[in-house]
Amino acid sequence: MNTNLALPLVTIGVPVYNEGQFLRQSLDALVAQNYKNLELLISDNGSTDDTQSICEEYSKKFKFIKYHRFTENRGIAINSSYVLDNASGKYFMWASGHDLWSNNYISECVSLLENTPDALIAFGSSEWIDEQDRNISRQYGWLDTRGLDVLSRYVMTFWGNMHPILGVIDRESLISEPIVNAPGADMIILCRLSLQGYFVHADNVKWSRREIRHELSYQDKLNRYKSEEYGMSKSLLDRLLPLARLPIELIKSVFHSKQSVLVKILIMFLLLAMFPVKYIAGKLSTIAYKR
Repeated sequence: MNTNLALPLVTIGVPVYNEGQFLRQSLDALVAQNYKNLELLISDNGSTDDTQSICEEYSKKFKFIKYHRFTENRGIAINSSYVLDNASGKYFMWASGHDLWSNNYISECVSLLENTPDALIAFGSSEWIDEQDRNISRQYGWLDTRGLDVLSRYVMTFWGNMHPILGVIDRESLISEPIVNAPGADMIILCRLSLQGYFVHADNVKWSRREIRHELSYQDKLNRYKSEEYGMSKSLLDRLLPLARLPIELIKSVFHSKQSVLVKILIMFLLLAMFPVKYIAGKLSTIAYKR
């Protein structure tokens, strides 16, 4: 791939663990991007399948791909933090080892970020696919917060889906605080970024999110958070109440933001009212509707 230094560098971070089944497809889709100033960092969380050999093959074939491997599973937060901490691009994007993207995904998102003042995240329309690349009949809305005041941005982000976390993000804004090793880390990051700027939707690009989990209940989701693979249950509190840290971390991020005291107080009151409702709604709804 020929780089064009007139374009801002974009770092794609790919944290993986036992992604051998779909990894080639995902890497091929990232390599095929029509944006020409990329670096791709893969961090392998001690995979035990053929992930390592695939990553080594691609890093040898493409100079802009770098491969790192932990000797053992360090948890999803450490693996995700590694690719961000070692990124050097103006913009950053997390990418999974099983999803797909249209080849104009990054170019369109970067164009939006470069031409939209105060925009921090650009992301495309999402669709769900199954393990055979077939479309799944499931729809999610998208979150474009251009022109909204900070309170409205925060509420929309809190209630919206977390798909923008896998969009193209302004790296400096993203690294202003460390990634929290707790369930709901994506919500914490997005809510924090909503206090700083806009999320913008790219109309003509597509992200295909692959369904690889088969969770039928809310408890299945909590069990995933408590698993050794995720590495989030380090304390007794985390094991007993996996979501207990989420409201605490949300409040902390508001407190440390650069918003006025009045805005901070208003958002904290909103969180106290909204979080119990969101928790109950999530607990009552099963994930069976996704199938």
